[in-house]
Amino acid sequence: MAVCQVCGKKTVFGNTVAHSATTERRTWKPNLRRVRVILEDGSTKRIYVCAKCLKAGKVKKAV
Repeated sequence: MAVCQVCGKKTVFGNTVAHSATTERRTWKPNLRRVRVILEDGSTKRIYVCAKCLKAGKVKKAV
């Protein structure tokens, strides 16, 4: 199970509830991308980052 290395977002489990109150198990998976980022010391590393963190600019992508 992959996890966002920035915010810690991971797969969540729960139920879908129909109008008739019947339930089915399901999962919600984060929108993860494997990107090369520049770390604080200047080196590059491939990590999993969710699309929300990428859009917010929480990581600096390597060119």
